[in-house]
Amino acid sequence: MRKRCRQLTRSPQDAEDALSELRLHLFNLFRKEPERLTAIDNVQAWLRRVTSNLCIDRMRKTPATCSLEWLDHDLYESVTWQPLHYGPERTALVLETLEALNVAIERLPASLSKALELRCIDGAEYESMAGTLEISESNARKRVQLARQQLRVLLGTFGEDGEGF
Repeated sequence: MRKRCRQLTRSPQDAEDALSELRLHLFNLFRKEPERLTAIDNVQAWLRRVTSNLCIDRMRKTPATCSLEWLDHDLYESVTWQPLHYGPERTALVLETLEALNVAIERLPASLSKALELRCIDGAEYESMAGTLEISESNARKRVQLARQQLRVLLGTFGEDGEGF
């Protein structure tokens, strides 16, 4: 279970938290329904599935959904804040990145760009997004997923390291 948690989570601390939560969940489950363990044919496969499901649920609850931290960091450390930190080439690259991202978001259909804005910029939870957009929660998740897919295509090979386009 520990190995599976480490495979599915972002950090060792998250894996340990997930493992602790899983142990508590299983303890409470078997305390309430002790006969359940005897009904499981393949305990190892069942534990792997329960572990995977719990880790996936934890990841879905995590508010960090966009991997634009590198861009935020570059903006914070840009010439506006520390004029001598980066050269003109790096500053130009950051500005080009922002411009390319803005153009790509503007090319998205309105329904996808609004969902992406609510989730990634405003940090809204899917439940509140669904209420705002007057759609189901699963539809809100799908719109954000589709927006990200289309952004990847529109941005081409533009990587997190700030190189390529």
